[in-house]
Amino acid sequence: MNLTPAVLPPWAGIAAVLAVLALALGALRRAQVRRRLTAEETRKGLHVTMSAVALSLPWLFDTAWPVVTLAVLAVGAMLAVRLVPALRDAVGGVLHDVERPSVGDLCFPVAICLLYVLTADSPVLYAIPILLLGLADPAAALIGTRHGLSPYATDEGTKSREGSAAFAFVAFLCVHVPLLVFTPVGRAESLWIAAIVAVLATIVEAVSWRGLDNLFVPLGTFAILLRLMTFPATLLAGHFVVLAALLAVAAVLRRETTVGGAGVFGAALIGYLAWALGGTAWLLPPALVFVLYARIWPAAREADGLPHDPGRRPHTAHNVFSVSSVGVVWLLAAGALDQELLFPYSLAWGATLAFLGVERMREARPRWTVAQLSWRAAWRATAVAVGPVLLVVWLRVGADRLAGQPLVGAVAPSRPVLLSAVYLALGLVATGAAAAILARWIQAIEVESTDFEGRLYRAGIVAPLSALGLLALLVR
Repeated sequence: MNLTPAVLPPWAGIAAVLAVLALALGALRRAQVRRRLTAEETRKGLHVTMSAVALSLPWLFDTAWPVVTLAVLAVGAMLAVRLVPALRDAVGGVLHDVERPSVGDLCFPVAICLLYVLTADSPVLYAIPILLLGLADPAAALIGTRHGLSPYATDEGTKSREGSAAFAFVAFLCVHVPLLVFTPVGRAESLWIAAIVAVLATIVEAVSWRGLDNLFVPLGTFAILLRLMTFPATLLAGHFVVLAALLAVAAVLRRETTVGGAGVFGAALIGYLAWALGGTAWLLPPALVFVLYARIWPAAREADGLPHDPGRRPHTAHNVFSVSSVGVVWLLAAGALDQELLFPYSLAWGATLAFLGVERMREARPRWTVAQLSWRAAWRATAVAVGPVLLVVWLRVGADRLAGQPLVGAVAPSRPVLLSAVYLALGLVATGAAAAILARWIQAIEVESTDFEGRLYRAGIVAPLSALGLLALLVR
């Protein structure tokens, strides 16, 4: 890799970077003690310093090994500050005086190293994610701490809408200005890319936990930029409209669901990924689950106190990502393998909806048997699992007929009626089995496992049942 000519020999550059970071850490600790800076202020001060130093790396080094060495040394130093009492007492307050547990100090150098390696000969693609870390994240923290009046729940407490708005505004500038000034990207394209990246980065920052935004935000920003910079302005505008619409719909409908706080951002993010990577048909299953899961079981809805009790919205981003996990795997597999995996993907969402139905109706109807719970959950979940796939099949058949083409071809299946029957049968089997398994073992899962283990158990049930959808490929 050859970014730019190095201005110092590698070991001299490494020594200079370490010296600057050590001086910054000491100065921030001294300021924290003397000027009584808050833990968040000193922590974000270190963020800004580390980001400024990181921005210089493409000009300090022209190979990757010094940056990898610095990352290893930085992670080792951060671990030493955590584990060695003398170091923790001396400078650990800059990193670890905040109340929430965090691995952000460890993620930061890892993210810098990965970005340096991935961006190859593009300093702009390297610099933009670093600017988000060094400017947007501290701006959100400081604005939220000092002026945050509208909190929303996250998995680790609360964040403020004012802080998130500050993050989005600064992130927009961090993307738009470098793209406009230092790249051949057009003015309109730059505006749309900056708007999309700002919104997505804000969502990722809002739903991240334990400081993992220091890893997710820069790497996610790089991946998004790499994809969007090849799109024309009209397509970029469409992406922004869809993303804004998903956020608006999720926010409006949250009163009708048990999802609150950052979970709304998580739901919009999953929907956008499904649409952007798969298409409209891939958006339908998660959208139907989000819209219907709190509506199609009236007794459970009454037990939840919806829509009038805001306190009954306990589900946040962790819950959203948990129920989406198997579906996202199928989504990514379809893109990586270039295979039509819409039906296994839909089955995953259907089985997940069956789980939600069993859990909700078990609370509302505790006397129902396993068979009663399973049947009522399965037929509703089957409609969600099979409906989008049948819609695609028969739209393709209709398009071929209007075009005067035979049913046998690359677009429409050769036996659509048989394929539809197979979809319905497999849908009932998968969702029925999922509902029956959970109804039978839900008490043991809840009593004998942690929340994380319970999520793994559920994913372990959904994954093989959704794989039954692969059998439909034999009928096409």
